[in-house]
Amino acid sequence: MGKKVITRKELYELVCSKSLTQIAVELSVSVYGLRKICLERNIPLPPNGHWSKVKFGKPSILKDLPEGNSGSEEINLDGISETAETESPNILMDKGSREMAEAERIIYKVPERLTNPDPLITSTIKYLDAVKRYNWRSNKPYPDRINVLSIEVSNDCFSRALRIMDTVVKVLQERNHKINCGTFKCAAVAFGEEVDIRLRERKKVSDEKDKYGGRQLESTGKLAFIIGDSYRKKEIQDGLELLESKIPKIISVIEAEAERERNWRIEAAEHRKQEEERRRIAQEIKQQKDNEALRMKKLFLGATRLHQTNIIREYIKTIETNAIEKEQMTSELQDWIQWAIKKADWYDPLINGDDPLLDDVYKTTLFKDFLKEWQ
Repeated sequence: MGKKVITRKELYELVCSKSLTQIAVELSVSVYGLRKICLERNIPLPPNGHWSKVKFGKPSILKDLPEGNSGSEEINLDGISETAETESPNILMDKGSREMAEAERIIYKVPERLTNPDPLITSTIKYLDAVKRYNWRSNKPYPDRINVLSIEVSNDCFSRALRIMDTVVKVLQERNHKINCGTFKCAAVAFGEEVDIRLRERKKVSDEKDKYGGRQLESTGKLAFIIGDSYRKKEIQDGLELLESKIPKIISVIEAEAERERNWRIEAAEHRKQEEERRRIAQEIKQQKDNEALRMKKLFLGATRLHQTNIIREYIKTIETNAIEKEQMTSELQDWIQWAIKKADWYDPLINGDDPLLDDVYKTTLFKDFLKEWQ
C-alpha cells in the first residue's frame, strides 16, 4: 500500500480483514509497533484464535470500533518500525500476536499428511481413481472430468503432489483468489485473470531400449509446478530445496503473472480504444471530404446545367426568330417550340420543372457522353 498516514477507522477495517503480519508487510511497518498503535488508539484486535477459526470456516465474533478517541483521528505510521525495535518484545508480543504470526507461517507449510483436503483435491482423487478402474469393454461412459486439478505424476509421487497442490489451492483461496478447473486445463483466477497451473513430474529418457529399439520416458521423482500457458510458462522445480519449501514463490509467481496479464489487457483495451478513436477521426475526415466533394460536384453540375439550359433557350429563341423573319412559322414548329421550352424548364436547375417521361436521373446521365467531366 505504501501509505504512511491512515485514519483510525481505516486501520480498524484492516485489522478486521487480515492479520497484523499481512498489514505490517503491506504498510512496511513493524508488527509490534502496529499492535501497540492499536492498543493506544483503542482499536480492538481480533480475539485469540480468530484467524485459525476463519481458516477452517468456523465463526468468530469481532468487536465494533469504540466511538471517541483521545488522540487524532489520523495516525502517522512513520517511525513505527524504529520505535518497535526499541520496545521490549515481551511487552508487545503476546499470545495473540504470536498465534497470528504462526498461523501466517503454517498456511504456507505443506503438511506431512493430507488432512482436511480441499474439495478440488477430493474430486481429483475420485476422478483419477475412476480413470484407473475404467474398462472400455464395459460400454460405460468415460468418467467426466469435473473440478479436476492438473496433476501428472507417477504413483510414487502422487501423495506428495496432492499435498503440495492442496496447500497451493488453500493459500490462493486464503488470498481471495479462485481456482477454475475446465475439461482440459486448470487455472488460478487472481485479480480477475486466469493463469494456467499444473503440477507434473519431470521425466528422463531411459537408458534401455524397448523391443522396437525406442527409448521410453521414466520417472525421476522430481516435481515441477508449471505456471502460465505454453508460450510464457514458468517452472518452479525441485532442486537443492524441495518444492514444498517454495510455496510462497509459487504464489508470488502466480500473482505476478495475473498482474502482468491484467496490465496487458488494460494496455490492450487502451490501445484498441485509441485505435478506434483514430479510425473514427479518419472516417469522419473522409466523410467530410466526400461530402465536400459531393457538394462541389453538385455545384459544378448545377452550373453546367444552367449554362446548357441558357444555350438551349438561346437556340430555341434563334429558331423562333428566324422562322418569324422568314415567315416560315408553322403549327408543327410552334408545337416544337413549346415542347422545347418545357424541356428547358425541366433541365433548368433553378426551375426543375416536371416531365411526364423523363425523371431527374436523366438530368445527370442524358448528356454524359457529351460532357465527360460529369463522370
